[in-house]
Amino acid sequence: MAFSNVVMFSIIAVSAATLHAHHETNIQSAAQAAKALRPLAGSFASELFAFGFIGSGLLAIPVLAASGSIGLSDLLGKQWGFSKSLGRAPLFYSLVAFGTLGGTALSLLHVNPITLLVFVAVVNGVTAAPFLFVVMRVSSSRELMGDFVNGKLARTLGWITFALMASAAIALFATGAF
Repeated sequence: MAFSNVVMFSIIAVSAATLHAHHETNIQSAAQAAKALRPLAGSFASELFAFGFIGSGLLAIPVLAASGSIGLSDLLGKQWGFSKSLGRAPLFYSLVAFGTLGGTALSLLHVNPITLLVFVAVVNGVTAAPFLFVVMRVSSSRELMGDFVNGKLARTLGWITFALMASAAIALFATGAF
């Protein structure tokens, strides 16, 4: 996780520096982002961007579609997971299909994908704090977890993470940033 965050930060920093240096500060589409990379990647900018975009999409689509499907299926007490057959987890697979097709439909309806990604990231960030609160309460309960209760370090880091996520969500709305 730490390595992926270092890679993510590096991508953000290099992209921001490249885009800012060339006065590209209002990227509204994937095509604009690819074009903005031309000073860095030259004539291969579009191919480089497309390769990265397709690769991240192939990673993100199953993760994003499955994560919500897992949560809802589990909440409803239904079986879930790609290790289960379609017959054993029909709700899970239906939700994955609905999420994938819904995302495709939004794309075909010309919904701005950058705006949509930002919106989804904000929703995930705002909902993270309440979910972390529940996870910390459950994982710290000896009655529920028995011998597998969180240790002091895990509890401390978990509550610090909760406090940071809750503070960030409150600051987002307090500043009118969203």
